[in-house]
Amino acid sequence: MIAIGGSIGNGLFVVSGSALASGGPAALIINFIITGFMLFNVAMTLGELSVAFPVSGSFASHSSRFLDRAWGFAMGWNYAMNWLIALPIELTSAGLIINYWTKSVNIAVWITILLVALIIINLFGVRGYGDIEFFISIIKVIAVIGFIILGIVLVFGGGPNHEYIGGKYWHDPGPFAHGFKGVCSVFVTAAYAFSGTELVGLAAAETANPLKTIPRATKQVFWRILIFYIVSLTLIGCLVPYTNSRLLNKWYVLKTPIE
Repeated sequence: MIAIGGSIGNGLFVVSGSALASGGPAALIINFIITGFMLFNVAMTLGELSVAFPVSGSFASHSSRFLDRAWGFAMGWNYAMNWLIALPIELTSAGLIINYWTKSVNIAVWITILLVALIIINLFGVRGYGDIEFFISIIKVIAVIGFIILGIVLVFGGGPNHEYIGGKYWHDPGPFAHGFKGVCSVFVTAAYAFSGTELVGLAAAETANPLKTIPRATKQVFWRILIFYIVSLTLIGCLVPYTNSRLLNKWYVLKTPIE
């Protein structure tokens, strides 16, 4: 479940809105398919290494062992810097999503509450993190599945107005925004959205039976990419035109289709 829900978050729920606005629905799907294909190969390779060498440090340790200690050192610090940047972004995005329902509380309050909650979770060690991440992943998976079902209903005219949408917004305003430049800009969003897949490899050293669990977890990456990203983004591209001004705010990507 952690493998499925590990990278479902800010990249899909929030940042995909700006990607749709900058690249259009076709660019969104094309970029996520290309990036997802590359990620799938990386995940399978990492899975094989994690099964053969289930060591603490995962890919950083593997780089030190098979390439060079300097390479592993740089990769470890690069990954640490990645999370030092990603964590504040995640907290801020969560606060902005909460502010969608209530603006009476300053966003800094929500960020502080969430940060304290994360610190407390980490005090419970690996088992505590695993249990909480498992239940949070279930919530995220249910939310995405619910959106997919609702999106299909709306696309085929099951909304309040009973209007069949289909590929309406692929014709007007069109499948691409800002041409080739827009397509290239979405690659950054796609790469960011898939971050978290490496958690499967990081958990190898803490797994009781990595020979059995790691291959099963890495194989789920394909279905996660196909169902939770490609299908969801296809529905978003059908339901929301890239000219929608609310997408420019980046916080409404899953709200706009429902409304």
